[in-house]
Amino acid sequence: MTPLSPEQLLIIADEACAKWSTTVRSFSAICAAAAIPGARIEGIPVFDSPTAAAAALARGIERLEPLTAHNKEFAIVAAEIYLRR
Repeated sequence: MTPLSPEQLLIIADEACAKWSTTVRSFSAICAAAAIPGARIEGIPVFDSPTAAAAALARGIERLEPLTAHNKEFAIVAAEIYLRR
């Protein structure tokens, strides 16, 4: 499965910000979160399924807190969109 690019995750974040009246706190956290599902070691994917990668993306967003508020909601939406791709 193709991971979300930082730009795609930022688009999702911008929509979340508009919906929940919040703002992006850290663009670097957006970039870091986007890298999580596509992580590889020596060319081998870190996650064994898209579901595991989506869960890790959601956890990463919650921990990195890229938005000033509503990171849990943003994490859920981002994971759902990731799985639909």
